[in-house]
Amino acid sequence: MQKKNKNYLGKKTILSLGLALSMFSGFSTSALAAPVATATVNKGVNFRADQSTNAPVWGFIKQGTVLPVEAANDYWVLVDYNGKQGYVSRAYVTVHENKPSPSPSPSPSPAPSNPATGGSLANKIIKTANSFKGRVKYVFGSRDQQRLRLDCSSFTQYVFQLNGVQIPWGSKAQAKLGSYIPRNQLQPGDLVFFSVSTPGQINHVGIYIGNGQFINNLPNKGVVVGDLNSSYWTSHYITGRRV
Repeated sequence: MQKKNKNYLGKKTILSLGLALSMFSGFSTSALAAPVATATVNKGVNFRADQSTNAPVWGFIKQGTVLPVEAANDYWVLVDYNGKQGYVSRAYVTVHENKPSPSPSPSPSPAPSNPATGGSLANKIIKTANSFKGRVKYVFGSRDQQRLRLDCSSFTQYVFQLNGVQIPWGSKAQAKLGSYIPRNQLQPGDLVFFSVSTPGQINHVGIYIGNGQFINNLPNKGVVVGDLNSSYWTSHYITGRRV
């Protein structure tokens, strides 16, 4: 596929698409979501287990195939193919951003409604998330913490990291963490997951803050608060997890 071995990222440098393709810079860690972006194969390409031309080849993807994208950088694209998550060379595909439907205007961030969480890790996580309003630029596939260029899942990852909790990059990867929480039992600090493109497939994540609201990082908006009970987010909601 390529002559030179390009393993630029390492396993801890790629992971999500979270909400993302306005956010397309570089990526990091490893997981998958649904097509907030897609990639069209311009020339038949090997489907690999990792971000290296030395990585095992799981299959060959034909020219013209359209693939759901999880994340991408200048060299590799993390995609779904035949039920697996793997990597294809960026040189052999064209990545297209799928614009999400407009979401409702954010409401002001409320304090968590459950007094039992006062002073808890959950409150610290929410306080950290709120501190990034107006500071983070949403960039698909990016995990640039230094310049605060993040996608939805690298934002949640960074917020948790700043509070001593390590989670992977990627909305679908984060959806495998911890315990399933029914929507009517969500508590501040829980992760909430949505499908903003392909129905039923997770590709966006936010942090529940109480009172039916959550904070998330959105294209063209940055870090904002959303109403989980609005028609848009209700119809796109998938699941909740407690890390």
